[in-house]
Amino acid sequence: MTRLPRLILPLAFGLALLAGCSGDNPYQAAKTDAATADTADGTGLANNDFIPDAQNVSSCVGTNEGPNCGSKAKGGLHLYLVFAALAGGVGFIGWRVSRSIRARDAVVNDIASRE
Repeated sequence: MTRLPRLILPLAFGLALLAGCSGDNPYQAAKTDAATADTADGTGLANNDFIPDAQNVSSCVGTNEGPNCGSKAKGGLHLYLVFAALAGGVGFIGWRVSRSIRARDAVVNDIASRE
């Protein structure tokens, strides 16, 4: 049982190293103007659903989203699924904590009642 945590940390670092070293060199990628170029199949920055059509993008950047900066593509089923997964994870953690506290209190109260 003690060997598993020892293996997880080097494995995580190895995967992070592989993920960080894969892909194009950022300096070479910056030389191409891929951010503003449209590809042949119609995908690219110009056809992004998340960029507002009638608003300047630089006025929409910040912690508080300004008026007319959103798009209808932001919401939907995937947003609700992510929220449900987060709520389920927090609920599971709370359940485990409360279960552990009850188990600890049962042992402490049993020892106190024997004395």
